[in-house]
Amino acid sequence: MMSKMFRIARMMVLVGFAFSSAAWAAGSNPPCSNASLSGTYGFLHSGIDAHGAPAVAVTQLTFDSTTGTYTGEDLENIDGVLTTSSLTAKYAVASNCTVTARVRLVSGGQVEVVNVSFVVTSTGFLFLFQKPGATSSGFGVKQGFSICSNAGVEGNFGFETTGTFLSGAPATGPVAFIGELKLTVNASGEGEISGHIAASEDGTILTFADEPVTGSYKVGADCRGTATIMPKGQPEMHFSFVVVDDGNQMLAVETDGDAVVNGTLVKRN
Repeated sequence: MMSKMFRIARMMVLVGFAFSSAAWAAGSNPPCSNASLSGTYGFLHSGIDAHGAPAVAVTQLTFDSTTGTYTGEDLENIDGVLTTSSLTAKYAVASNCTVTARVRLVSGGQVEVVNVSFVVTSTGFLFLFQKPGATSSGFGVKQGFSICSNAGVEGNFGFETTGTFLSGAPATGPVAFIGELKLTVNASGEGEISGHIAASEDGTILTFADEPVTGSYKVGADCRGTATIMPKGQPEMHFSFVVVDDGNQMLAVETDGDAVVNGTLVKRN
Protein backbone atom coordinates (compact mmCIF):
# COMPACT_ATOMS: atom_id res chain seq x y z
CA MET A 1 0.00 0.00 0.00
CA MET A 2 2.88 2.26 0.60
CA SER A 3 3.84 1.95 -2.99
CA LYS A 4 2.30 4.59 -5.12
CA MET A 5 3.19 8.03 -6.36
CA PHE A 6 5.75 10.30 -4.77
CA ARG A 7 5.95 13.97 -5.65
CA ILE A 8 9.11 16.04 -6.28
CA ALA A 9 12.37 15.41 -4.44
CA ARG A 10 12.70 17.36 -1.22
CA MET A 11 14.61 20.62 -1.32
CA MET A 12 16.72 19.45 1.60
CA VAL A 13 17.79 16.49 -0.53
CA LEU A 14 18.76 18.80 -3.37
CA VAL A 15 20.80 21.00 -1.07
CA GLY A 16 22.44 18.04 0.60
CA PHE A 17 23.65 16.60 -2.67
CA ALA A 18 24.42 19.88 -4.39
CA PHE A 19 26.69 21.52 -1.87
CA SER A 20 28.60 18.67 -0.28
CA SER A 21 32.08 19.46 -1.59
CA ALA A 22 34.65 21.35 0.46
CA ALA A 23 35.52 23.28 -2.69
CA TRP A 24 32.22 25.07 -2.28
CA ALA A 25 32.64 25.87 1.39
CA ALA A 26 31.64 29.28 2.71
CA GLY A 27 33.90 32.01 1.45
CA SER A 28 35.12 30.14 -1.63
CA ASN A 29 34.29 31.44 -5.09
CA PRO A 30 35.23 28.87 -7.75
CA PRO A 31 35.15 30.15 -11.34
CA CYS A 32 32.83 28.44 -13.81
CA SER A 33 33.03 27.66 -17.54
CA ASN A 34 31.64 25.06 -19.91
CA ALA A 35 34.18 22.65 -18.46
CA SER A 36 32.24 22.85 -15.19
CA LEU A 37 29.55 20.74 -16.90
CA SER A 38 31.31 18.00 -18.81
CA GLY A 39 30.62 14.28 -19.09
CA THR A 40 27.55 12.24 -18.16
CA TYR A 41 25.07 13.08 -15.40
CA GLY A 42 21.95 11.56 -13.92
CA PHE A 43 19.16 14.07 -13.54
CA LEU A 44 16.04 13.85 -11.32
CA HIS A 45 13.26 16.42 -11.69
CA SER A 46 9.57 16.84 -10.92
CA GLY A 47 6.73 19.33 -10.93
CA ILE A 48 3.42 20.05 -12.67
CA ASP A 49 2.82 19.87 -16.42
CA ALA A 50 0.97 22.49 -18.47
CA HIS A 51 -2.37 20.74 -17.76
CA GLY A 52 -1.89 20.74 -14.00
CA ALA A 53 -0.95 17.06 -13.72
CA PRO A 54 1.88 15.90 -11.44
CA ALA A 55 5.03 14.85 -13.27
CA VAL A 56 8.34 13.23 -12.31
CA ALA A 57 11.25 12.26 -14.53
CA VAL A 58 14.71 10.74 -14.56
CA THR A 59 17.10 11.71 -17.33
CA GLN A 60 20.64 10.90 -18.39
CA LEU A 61 22.53 13.83 -19.95
CA THR A 62 25.95 13.94 -21.62
CA PHE A 63 27.65 17.36 -21.85
CA ASP A 64 30.37 18.11 -24.43
CA SER A 65 32.15 21.18 -23.09
CA THR A 66 34.22 21.66 -26.26
CA THR A 67 31.15 22.13 -28.48
CA GLY A 68 28.83 23.55 -25.80
CA THR A 69 26.16 20.94 -26.52
CA TYR A 70 24.45 18.22 -24.56
CA THR A 71 22.21 15.28 -25.42
CA GLY A 72 20.07 12.97 -23.35
CA GLU A 73 17.28 10.47 -22.89
CA ASP A 74 14.33 11.32 -20.65
CA LEU A 75 11.79 9.02 -18.95
CA GLU A 76 8.85 10.97 -17.53
CA ASN A 77 5.81 9.86 -15.54
CA ILE A 78 3.00 12.39 -16.09
CA ASP A 79 -0.12 11.60 -14.06
CA GLY A 80 0.73 7.89 -14.26
CA VAL A 81 1.49 7.84 -18.00
CA LEU A 82 5.08 7.10 -19.05
CA THR A 83 6.63 9.20 -21.81
CA THR A 84 10.12 8.86 -23.29
CA SER A 85 11.90 11.56 -25.25
CA SER A 86 15.32 12.40 -26.64
CA LEU A 87 16.81 15.86 -26.33
CA THR A 88 19.58 18.04 -27.69
CA ALA A 89 20.64 21.49 -26.54
CA LYS A 90 23.26 24.21 -26.69
CA TYR A 91 24.62 25.55 -23.42
CA ALA A 92 27.04 28.15 -22.15
CA VAL A 93 28.18 28.34 -18.52
CA ALA A 94 28.69 31.91 -17.28
CA SER A 95 31.52 32.77 -14.91
CA ASN A 96 28.97 33.14 -12.09
CA CYS A 97 28.03 29.44 -12.59
CA THR A 98 24.59 30.05 -14.12
CA VAL A 99 23.41 28.51 -17.39
CA THR A 100 20.51 29.18 -19.73
CA ALA A 101 19.94 26.61 -22.47
CA ARG A 102 17.44 26.09 -25.27
CA VAL A 103 16.41 22.44 -25.49
CA ARG A 104 14.90 20.53 -28.40
CA LEU A 105 12.72 17.63 -27.17
CA VAL A 106 11.52 14.86 -29.48
CA SER A 107 8.80 12.47 -28.26
CA GLY A 108 6.52 10.31 -30.40
CA GLY A 109 7.42 12.28 -33.49
CA GLN A 110 6.48 15.56 -31.82
CA VAL A 111 9.11 18.30 -31.42
CA GLU A 112 9.07 20.90 -28.65
CA VAL A 113 11.62 23.63 -27.92
CA VAL A 114 11.82 24.92 -24.34
CA ASN A 115 14.12 27.05 -22.19
CA VAL A 116 15.83 25.71 -19.08
CA SER A 117 18.16 27.21 -16.48
CA PHE A 118 20.93 25.59 -14.43
CA VAL A 119 23.11 26.55 -11.50
CA VAL A 120 26.38 24.61 -11.44
CA THR A 121 27.26 22.96 -8.11
CA SER A 122 30.19 20.96 -6.79
CA THR A 123 28.59 17.63 -7.73
CA GLY A 124 26.48 18.60 -10.75
CA PHE A 125 23.72 21.17 -11.13
CA LEU A 126 20.36 22.48 -9.96
CA PHE A 127 17.68 22.83 -12.64
CA LEU A 128 14.58 24.87 -13.54
CA PHE A 129 12.26 24.15 -16.47
CA GLN A 130 10.81 27.33 -18.01
CA LYS A 131 7.56 26.79 -19.87
CA PRO A 132 4.34 28.80 -19.47
CA GLY A 133 1.81 26.88 -17.38
CA ALA A 134 4.29 24.25 -16.22
CA THR A 135 6.71 24.05 -13.33
CA SER A 136 9.58 21.63 -12.86
CA SER A 137 12.81 21.69 -10.90
CA GLY A 138 15.43 19.19 -9.84
CA PHE A 139 19.09 18.35 -9.65
CA GLY A 140 21.80 16.48 -11.53
CA VAL A 141 24.72 14.42 -10.20
CA LYS A 142 27.76 13.40 -12.23
CA GLN A 143 27.95 9.73 -13.15
CA GLY A 144 31.65 9.47 -12.38
CA PHE A 145 33.56 6.25 -12.87
CA SER A 146 30.65 4.00 -12.08
CA ILE A 147 30.95 0.25 -12.65
CA CYS A 148 27.58 -0.19 -14.31
CA SER A 149 26.58 -3.75 -13.55
CA ASN A 150 24.57 -5.58 -10.91
CA ALA A 151 27.74 -6.28 -8.94
CA GLY A 152 28.97 -2.71 -9.34
CA VAL A 153 26.21 -1.32 -7.11
CA GLU A 154 26.10 -3.99 -4.41
CA GLY A 155 25.85 -2.61 -0.89
CA ASN A 156 23.59 -1.03 1.71
CA PHE A 157 21.55 2.00 0.70
CA GLY A 158 19.29 4.55 2.33
CA PHE A 159 16.16 5.13 0.22
CA GLU A 160 13.94 8.26 0.18
CA THR A 161 10.95 9.05 -2.03
CA THR A 162 7.99 11.43 -2.09
CA GLY A 163 4.97 11.79 -4.32
CA THR A 164 1.27 11.03 -4.66
CA PHE A 165 -0.91 7.94 -5.01
CA LEU A 166 -3.36 8.22 -7.92
CA SER A 167 -6.82 6.77 -8.39
CA GLY A 168 -6.55 2.99 -8.57
CA ALA A 169 -3.80 2.69 -5.99
CA PRO A 170 -4.49 0.99 -2.64
CA ALA A 171 -4.57 4.50 -1.15
CA THR A 172 -4.80 7.94 -2.76
CA GLY A 173 -3.10 11.20 -1.81
CA PRO A 174 0.38 12.34 -0.81
CA VAL A 175 2.92 9.73 0.23
CA ALA A 176 6.52 9.67 1.42
CA PHE A 177 8.78 6.93 2.63
CA ILE A 178 12.31 6.15 3.65
CA GLY A 179 14.02 2.81 3.91
CA GLU A 180 17.15 0.76 4.22
CA LEU A 181 17.77 -1.53 1.26
CA LYS A 182 20.49 -4.12 0.72
CA LEU A 183 21.47 -4.86 -2.89
CA THR A 184 23.23 -8.18 -3.50
CA VAL A 185 24.01 -10.45 -6.45
CA ASN A 186 23.06 -14.13 -6.36
CA ALA A 187 25.00 -17.04 -7.82
CA SER A 188 23.31 -16.51 -11.20
CA GLY A 189 24.40 -12.87 -11.35
CA GLU A 190 20.90 -11.51 -10.73
CA GLY A 191 20.40 -8.49 -8.49
CA GLU A 192 18.35 -9.02 -5.33
CA ILE A 193 16.87 -6.48 -2.87
CA SER A 194 15.99 -6.89 0.81
CA GLY A 195 15.28 -4.40 3.60
CA HIS A 196 12.60 -2.33 5.32
CA ILE A 197 10.74 0.88 4.64
CA ALA A 198 8.68 3.33 6.71
CA ALA A 199 5.92 5.37 5.09
CA SER A 200 3.33 8.10 5.48
CA GLU A 201 0.43 7.39 3.14
CA ASP A 202 -2.05 10.28 3.10
CA GLY A 203 -1.53 10.61 6.85
CA THR A 204 -1.44 6.88 7.66
CA ILE A 205 1.88 5.96 9.26
CA LEU A 206 3.65 2.67 8.57
CA THR A 207 6.75 1.73 10.55
CA PHE A 208 9.85 -0.19 9.49
CA ALA A 209 8.41 -3.23 11.27
CA ASP A 210 5.23 -2.92 9.18
CA GLU A 211 7.01 -2.90 5.83
CA PRO A 212 9.71 -5.53 5.21
CA VAL A 213 10.51 -5.65 1.49
CA THR A 214 12.15 -7.93 -1.04
CA GLY A 215 12.78 -7.35 -4.72
CA SER A 216 15.12 -7.43 -7.67
CA TYR A 217 17.18 -5.02 -9.76
CA LYS A 218 19.08 -4.89 -13.03
CA VAL A 219 21.77 -2.41 -14.09
CA GLY A 220 22.74 -1.95 -17.74
CA ALA A 221 26.16 -1.07 -19.10
CA ASP A 222 24.85 2.47 -19.79
CA CYS A 223 24.29 3.02 -16.02
CA ARG A 224 20.50 2.94 -16.41
CA GLY A 225 18.56 0.30 -14.54
CA THR A 226 15.23 -1.03 -13.29
CA ALA A 227 14.10 -2.30 -9.90
CA THR A 228 11.07 -4.05 -8.41
CA ILE A 229 10.31 -3.61 -4.70
CA MET A 230 7.77 -5.91 -3.07
CA PRO A 231 6.43 -4.85 0.36
CA LYS A 232 5.11 -7.83 2.29
CA GLY A 233 1.44 -8.36 1.46
CA GLN A 234 1.28 -5.28 -0.79
CA PRO A 235 1.45 -4.62 -4.56
CA GLU A 236 4.84 -4.48 -6.28
CA MET A 237 6.46 -1.14 -7.05
CA HIS A 238 8.50 -0.70 -10.22
CA PHE A 239 11.25 1.87 -10.71
CA SER A 240 13.64 3.10 -13.38
CA PHE A 241 16.88 4.67 -12.21
CA VAL A 242 20.22 6.16 -13.24
CA VAL A 243 23.45 5.27 -11.38
CA VAL A 244 25.61 8.29 -10.42
CA ASP A 245 28.43 9.34 -8.08
CA ASP A 246 30.73 6.38 -8.84
CA GLY A 247 27.93 3.96 -7.97
CA ASN A 248 27.20 5.57 -4.60
CA GLN A 249 23.81 7.03 -5.58
CA MET A 250 20.83 6.17 -7.76
CA LEU A 251 18.15 8.59 -8.97
CA ALA A 252 14.80 6.87 -9.48
CA VAL A 253 11.20 7.34 -10.61
CA GLU A 254 8.32 4.93 -10.12
CA THR A 255 6.91 3.65 -13.41
CA ASP A 256 3.54 2.30 -12.22
CA GLY A 257 0.40 3.83 -13.69
CA ASP A 258 -1.23 4.65 -10.35
CA ALA A 259 1.68 6.60 -8.87
CA VAL A 260 3.78 9.67 -9.58
CA VAL A 261 6.90 9.24 -7.44
CA ASN A 262 10.62 9.97 -7.45
CA GLY A 263 13.49 9.67 -5.02
CA THR A 264 17.07 8.71 -4.32
CA LEU A 265 19.16 5.83 -3.03
CA VAL A 266 22.40 6.72 -1.25
CA LYS A 267 25.01 4.10 -0.33
CA ARG A 268 25.87 3.72 3.35
CA ASN A 269 29.04 1.66 2.84
